[in-house]
Amino acid sequence: MKKIIAITALGLAAAVASAQNMYDGLIYSDNNYYGTARSIALGNAMTALGGDLGSIGINPAGSAVAGYSQFTISPNVSIGATTASYTPVSYSDFTSVNSDSRTRFTLPNMGLVLDYSTGSNYGLKSFSFGVITNSTNVFSDRMSVTGVNSSSSFMGAMAARNQGVAPGSLNDYNSGVAWTDVLGYKSGMIAEYEHDGVIDYLGSTELIYDNGDIGIGGPIRQSYLKQHYGSKNDLIMNFGANFSDKFYAGVNIGIPYLTYNESINQLEEAQDPNDFIMDIDGVQTAFIAARQRYTIEVNGTGVYAKLGFIWLPVEGLRIGAAVQTPTIMTLTERWKWDGICQLKGFSDDLYDTPDGEYTYDLKTPAILNVGAAYTIGSAGFISVDYERTNSRRMKFSNYDSFSSDDWSEVNTEIWNYAGTTNCIRVGAEAKVTPAVSLRAGYNFKSYSCPDYTDITNAFSFGVGYSSPGSFFADAAVRSTLFPVSWYYPYDDYLETKSPEVKVAKNLLDIVFTLGWRF
Repeated sequence: MKKIIAITALGLAAAVASAQNMYDGLIYSDNNYYGTARSIALGNAMTALGGDLGSIGINPAGSAVAGYSQFTISPNVSIGATTASYTPVSYSDFTSVNSDSRTRFTLPNMGLVLDYSTGSNYGLKSFSFGVITNSTNVFSDRMSVTGVNSSSSFMGAMAARNQGVAPGSLNDYNSGVAWTDVLGYKSGMIAEYEHDGVIDYLGSTELIYDNGDIGIGGPIRQSYLKQHYGSKNDLIMNFGANFSDKFYAGVNIGIPYLTYNESINQLEEAQDPNDFIMDIDGVQTAFIAARQRYTIEVNGTGVYAKLGFIWLPVEGLRIGAAVQTPTIMTLTERWKWDGICQLKGFSDDLYDTPDGEYTYDLKTPAILNVGAAYTIGSAGFISVDYERTNSRRMKFSNYDSFSSDDWSEVNTEIWNYAGTTNCIRVGAEAKVTPAVSLRAGYNFKSYSCPDYTDITNAFSFGVGYSSPGSFFADAAVRSTLFPVSWYYPYDDYLETKSPEVKVAKNLLDIVFTLGWRF
């Protein structure tokens, strides 16, 4: 995603209840399907295949294809690797680069499907019931970068943002001022000063020169750390039916549940405190260092329905399609800021804001899947899927009331600027022996909106083993390359003189599935 909300903009969520925005909706509605090791190895090109518990979240008819009951469990290791580049002045050469990683253990699939035969040779031959949990996204990455800046600071940006704010407002969390700015004032990151009879604000890294200009006292070392973790999962209640081994139909009732945690740290340290000597109430002091941290936890649940079919018109060919209704999710956000400013000769106490909490509803868009697969005798098969989602159909509303009056601005932003996601998934399997299969898959996902287009690529490989009895096992490795993103740690308050951070991200998943047929 090319445009990421600035850290200071995130802080406004503490002051305005409806500060959620289009990008929040995109994060919470985006799908990066997991499932079993088999479905992941095949690139989740499962719309026309079925027969696998990982396929059921993509096409409900898949549960009726296998013709037997089965249980699977799929542990996973996710390794999120990031490379962050920093420049102290936007649109200039990057001066420092740092690589980081985060590892998580997850359980992207577990489920049980029970298959019942009707005893009929035609018409309804069998039907199935299933309860499955499949992950639709894993959040796992850590980004950190450090550089030296002599042009600007986040405390200078904070002071500039509050020019004209009435004295006293920055000492009260109930004044309507962003909580991060109140925290900055209370901790000493910004302070009042008078000029021409007017009270304004000055950052602790700034000095007033003889000609009245305000500038950074000297070089400061800036460090940024951003990390997030969590997952989005679907609890699926499934029903499938097999008609004459030619047509399979299914329906899901899905209950998505989401946990998303994010923390953002900004640290600024004086290279030489003597560059920042100032006078506060007749006491000479100097800036040493300051840190502010933002943490947010989001929890949500929702509900949707999904209908699908798989049709075998001729020998070897399978055609499938599924449509998922919009999901209605209720999300609760809890957030907090804390910070500390070290000034020579003054106490450096840690300050924090009150705990913020807000609950709201989000309607995510419908999803359409179509797919085709061709089986090459007993040698293997190839499968191709297409999926489309229109993010312009996202909509925020008040919790439980479904009123969107308070959300007209952000919903208009979504309608005008959100885009569509088009995804092509390809998978292939080759039988090496009757018991061993090799698999490969590829995903191409394009998110296009009026301002830009983002491309995500995923490559997957795997192997499967099926015993003569009930036991089977699969393994898969998937590498997902996300689009490069940019963000600006604070407002661009000095034309282009504010930092810029560029982040490249890759997510590696290593998945194993243990299964039993009965």
